[in-house]
Amino acid sequence: MRDESVTLSGAEIYAAKAVALQIQLGKEKTHVANKRICSRDDLQINLEGQMAEIAVCRYLGLDYNPEIHLRGDGGVDFNYRGRTLQVKSTQTNYLLFPKREAMTCDYAILCTPSRDKHNLVFIRGWIDQDDWFQDSRDVERIPGVISCGVGVEKLYHIDELDIYITCKKQKTKKD
Repeated sequence: MRDESVTLSGAEIYAAKAVALQIQLGKEKTHVANKRICSRDDLQINLEGQMAEIAVCRYLGLDYNPEIHLRGDGGVDFNYRGRTLQVKSTQTNYLLFPKREAMTCDYAILCTPSRDKHNLVFIRGWIDQDDWFQDSRDVERIPGVISCGVGVEKLYHIDELDIYITCKKQKTKKD
């Protein structure tokens, strides 16, 4: 299966930038840094995260109502059909959390912003909590920094999420 691509509108990009900047200014004022699992700067991490959240909202038909969290969002970005979702954004082929037990939501969704088009986000897939704890492994993406992740080959296609949540149908691994 292929990734789903979502092209963000100018207003959505502006919203992502505004929220990312608010998060960054708050973190700088309070001396809070992002948990480092990549080499990009904090503002870029925040921007890509907001773009990913907007893309998932658009795809799932959710309202994008960002909240500013200086110390993380507690592991939940959205509630969807009675389940909790966490959207993760990365430039790698891994869905990453700083540590295994940080995956506290029902489902985690991986997105990757395009390197070529500033308004394009790829929704790579999703994994449920049970599969996460079964399949996740320690990953060293930058020297000396160990995080926990699963590769995209362990994710399910995003179009199966709604069916899985509502009908509990059998999942099929991404091709």
